[in-house]
Amino acid sequence: MSTVKSVVGTRSAVTVTGLSTLASATYIQSDAAVNCNTNQPLDVVVEVSVATTNAPASLKQVQVFIRESMDGTNYRSGPTSGTTATREANLRNIGTVAVTTTATTEVGLFSVAAALGYVPYDFYIVLKNETGVALTSGSVAKTEISGTVS
Repeated sequence: MSTVKSVVGTRSAVTVTGLSTLASATYIQSDAAVNCNTNQPLDVVVEVSVATTNAPASLKQVQVFIRESMDGTNYRSGPTSGTTATREANLRNIGTVAVTTTATTEVGLFSVAAALGYVPYDFYIVLKNETGVALTSGSVAKTEISGTVS
């Protein structure tokens, strides 16, 4: 009888230049798309870590969105920078990181397959700071989940 196992890949950084100083009510997008076509994972888990040394106010959270593509060229529309939220409804929300305490790094882990129902060709991560204050640190990473049969 065969055994099917889930294999968690190596954690690797997703560069988001400017995340560690992102102003409140502002969007930012990852510098490059995360490619899923090469390894064709069953899922990709996105890790978002954020903190602020200022007292959070307002919604006290960072929204995590995804802009996926089925061909590496055409992506879901929506804001990727600045403060204009007019087209935010076009983005797909994959989770929220609550930031309720000063100087504490908060971490959220989000499954792309669970959020979308599939793993796209590739995708960008878009973050929106809703803490009411500027972030003072932040990072994004990803891990591919694959399968093996033995």
